[in-house]
Amino acid sequence: MLKDILPEALYTSLVKKCLEQEINEVRIRVNKPIVVTCNNKSYFLSENGIGANPNQAIFASAELINDIVFKACDYSIYSVNEQLKQGFLMVDGGIRLGICGEVVKDESIKTIKNFSSLCIRIPHLIKNAALPIFNQVLNNGELNNTLIISPPGAGKTTMLRDLIEQFSNHNYSYNIFIADERGEIVGGNKYSFGLGHFFDSISFLNKKDSILFGIRSMSPDIIVTDELGAKCDFEALEYAFNCGVTVIATMHAKNIEELKSKNEFQDMLQKKYFKRIVVLSKQNKVGTIEGIYRENLTRIYGGAI
Repeated sequence: MLKDILPEALYTSLVKKCLEQEINEVRIRVNKPIVVTCNNKSYFLSENGIGANPNQAIFASAELINDIVFKACDYSIYSVNEQLKQGFLMVDGGIRLGICGEVVKDESIKTIKNFSSLCIRIPHLIKNAALPIFNQVLNNGELNNTLIISPPGAGKTTMLRDLIEQFSNHNYSYNIFIADERGEIVGGNKYSFGLGHFFDSISFLNKKDSILFGIRSMSPDIIVTDELGAKCDFEALEYAFNCGVTVIATMHAKNIEELKSKNEFQDMLQKKYFKRIVVLSKQNKVGTIEGIYRENLTRIYGGAI
């Protein structure tokens, strides 16, 4: 996947000492050394591969960053401008390019130009990652609305993908609709993730419109979506709950206390819509389960399962 967006020489250096499937993130900043996170440890990238010496590192140029961005959008920057305005690009296989540069705006953001840095995040499939929580999502034959929370990069989306696949692996033929606003869950067309046999998806549409679209068009049993945040996201979820649809979603929060402090989430907590809340971290490894909670925030499990 990375080979499709990186210059050949850079990709060759990148995979000299680590496998592509071991790479978590590549950070490329103008006039700075390229930094690679591999197996959750950070290294500098040199022509001879990853290492600890910044003096041997490859320093990025503006031209290099431009080349990667234009290659990632198949040389049509206008076709991805709606994503670009939000500060990222998605590439087949679920690779996400976070982008910094100069924002062009009047009353609203028009685009980003003069790119100055990239954060290339590489997704990973971890088979059976969701098995420890599956029996809480589907408990004694009853589907539970489930929220997965963690800080960034702790495995929320990875867990979400495997949950979707687990329903297929267990031969539960629930119809699942994925509201994939950023295109990260399904992974695109060329390098899409498997995710089983019973899902439909719509990508790059805001969650509110996606959820309404899915309920009206696909009659789902379960709606899956990633990274809740805006007030309208929760309004759409409430509509889904009231339609009798089960929701499995993720949200940024490092623990239950931080979740409780989020103003947008107060109504969800008070009405106890989410019957299960799963807290992840990367304390031991990405996807470490710190706890599973009921809707009243009493703990079912704590620590690793």
